[in-house]
Amino acid sequence: MPGGIKNNEPVKYGLIGALLGATAPVIYTLVRFYIFHSGESFGEYFGDLGSEELFSHIFVMGTIFVVGGAGMLVGVIRERDTRHQADMEAKNEELSRSQAELKDLTENLEKKVAEGREEIIDASRKLKSANSKLLRQIEIQRKIAGNVPMLLALLDSDMSYVEINEYGSRSFIGKPLIEILGHKCYDVIGDGGGVCIEECAAIKAFKTGQEATHTRSAVVSGKKMIIENKSIPIKNEEGVVTHVLQIVIDATAKKKEEDELKRRANRDALTGVYNNHYLTLFLENEQKKNQQEKRRRGPYTVIYADIDNLKVANDRYGHEAGDILIKKAAQIFMDSTRHEDIIARVGGDEFVIILPHSGPEEGEVLLNRFKRQAEEWNRTKDLSEGMAGLALSVSYGLNSSIYGTDLTDTIKMADGSMYSSKRSKKAVSSNEG
Repeated sequence: MPGGIKNNEPVKYGLIGALLGATAPVIYTLVRFYIFHSGESFGEYFGDLGSEELFSHIFVMGTIFVVGGAGMLVGVIRERDTRHQADMEAKNEELSRSQAELKDLTENLEKKVAEGREEIIDASRKLKSANSKLLRQIEIQRKIAGNVPMLLALLDSDMSYVEINEYGSRSFIGKPLIEILGHKCYDVIGDGGGVCIEECAAIKAFKTGQEATHTRSAVVSGKKMIIENKSIPIKNEEGVVTHVLQIVIDATAKKKEEDELKRRANRDALTGVYNNHYLTLFLENEQKKNQQEKRRRGPYTVIYADIDNLKVANDRYGHEAGDILIKKAAQIFMDSTRHEDIIARVGGDEFVIILPHSGPEEGEVLLNRFKRQAEEWNRTKDLSEGMAGLALSVSYGLNSSIYGTDLTDTIKMADGSMYSSKRSKKAVSSNEG
């Protein structure tokens, strides 16, 4: 096919060589024929060729093949050169593309490096600024924590101080930091015996993983105070308590306020003895103890007291007179009883006096003492002239319980005895009248 020959370099150049090789003998033969044998026919001319001329023709034919072969060889070489050149051009093009791509990558890389350098520089500036702010905040927080009026401390699992604020070390412990940090808390604030107190909130926080609080009395710098310890557990990612934040405050004023509130809640405002609310709580507690303890509680002696003619005194001398009698009766009861005895004002003019671990004999002795002191006050009282006729008279009821008896029933029976005594007094007064 023509297209195939055109694209086939060896065949193409072989044919060209063969044509070139054939051109010379053909021209030579034609010239010789027209010069020397023009009178003969072309066939006769070839028939009369001699051996020399035939050899010349054979030589010429050989030349054609040689030249044709040389042409083919040239074609092969040229084809190889062409392919090689094409390969080189393709490789050069690929190399150029690679260089262009490498150039683009280099430029992009340089651009990104520049951008990254700027971002790093910007991030470094921001980090430096944030770090500076953080350091300022930490310093501010340290100053605040250092001077907050409480002890703030961080304890590790060995109960050793890791951190502590300045106020706490100064006001609650009274030792320099070198004697606190790294030392166990019970050696620092205890007696050095190497043992934590059983109710320690920090110990509970480590064991339970929950916040814990305990309050105890302590002597700090020679001053007795009530301290409240709140311990907050700090856990790691696995939920294990690694440290405890200990917050200790001076709860002396708070405890006094609570005691005062409790006293006011349980005490009668006029006389200072217990009120009916406290008596109810006391009876409920005693009943629970009787139910829970194998050994029954008791015995008790109960005195029920009622001031006589209080309404008459108020009507005659005014309510101030009634208050004087009530307070004086309460004072006599308090002066004559023991610390463990319970005195409660349960009504305007009524008192309940409970004597634990006492029998009726002790009760009778106490009643006689009450009466003597009331009579002594009536003789020696120092009141205004308008109240000179004011006198203290009290009716009493007494009852004693055995072990395990419900104390409420004992009070009711003493109350009944008191009303019997009051009726007897009124009967005697009527007869005398």
